[in-house]
Amino acid sequence: MGFWHTGYMEFHEPAGLSFTYQPSKVHFSCQHCGEKFDAMEELRRHRFEAHPYTRPLMFVRGFELGATPLRVTRALQPGEVQLDRAKSATINGEKVSLTDLPQLLAKLTNDRVRVVLSNDGVNAEFELMVRVASEAHLVGVEAAFLKLANARSLNIGSIEGFISACKDFTTASAYCDGICHYLYGVLAKERAPDSSLPFDEYSKRYSRAADELLGFERPLAQIIRALVAFHFNHFEDAQTLVPAGRIQHASVLFAGLLEGWPWHHESERPVDDGSALVDLLTDHETLRILRWTELGLAQLMACATDIEAQTRRDIPGFDRLKLQLMLAEARVALGDAEGARKTARELRGNSRTTIWAEALLARLPVKEC
Repeated sequence: MGFWHTGYMEFHEPAGLSFTYQPSKVHFSCQHCGEKFDAMEELRRHRFEAHPYTRPLMFVRGFELGATPLRVTRALQPGEVQLDRAKSATINGEKVSLTDLPQLLAKLTNDRVRVVLSNDGVNAEFELMVRVASEAHLVGVEAAFLKLANARSLNIGSIEGFISACKDFTTASAYCDGICHYLYGVLAKERAPDSSLPFDEYSKRYSRAADELLGFERPLAQIIRALVAFHFNHFEDAQTLVPAGRIQHASVLFAGLLEGWPWHHESERPVDDGSALVDLLTDHETLRILRWTELGLAQLMACATDIEAQTRRDIPGFDRLKLQLMLAEARVALGDAEGARKTARELRGNSRTTIWAEALLARLPVKEC
């Protein structure tokens, strides 16, 4: 994993977690049809016009609440809570006015809240788990993480030491848990000898990490979530989570390939914005892929043999898919039309890669009979 394992890569001391970070623009998605909007009001208008329903509705930070409890890790502002089609409300069984409800929720820092909205006999129940972490506790978790990172070794013992160092940062326990799930996932993915977790467990740990860290607008949390999204080939999500840099560059490139664009032709080293922290958190397989995405077509051609060797290893299918895309692009440049055609045909049946496969086949010379 990045700088963790001595002898595998050169070590660079991580300078800290203070690199310039600006959260990317949020897009609001309709949970009924998936359409995305730039503004919460646009989503709400669409929701009422395209999916009319009489049930009371509740929105927090532009997201429509449903049956799944909403975890709140940042202090709410009253204006971030909107109610629609409700005539009365209760919080944990106590009746409150609709106008007071947003202010009451904004005052909470650590509570499990059940909100019931009513409208002419139709009730809707929503649950919020409010766990607002103090800045001091968030910084404490990050300091403990950097201490773990500076030890240059990731294993069960070092993660347990990290957990112990964070025991007093109680309000940031979810932050600590999310980081730990990711680290345990890396151990499972890299088949660390001291990990009792089976290889298949890594994907569950990655998903739990992304869920736990949702809502933490901190560089460490956002990079982990971006790496998880990138691994699962959710490139559009990955590129919105981090500033310009290695993950965003690779995500844009793969997203372009899936839209039918060919590989770029020039070597491109992305803006070095927090790359030490990115490398620090990245598992070996993903780090190889990220580095290959920085190559121009000529350099990629030279790496075709190494990329092909990686595809034959026992690696997750998500990683293999990215390698297959790169290998096919390298084969096109090498003039190996048959090899590229074979990969494209194999992936043409995958809904995610159909557009890429058809576009690549169209670029190849017509096969003579």
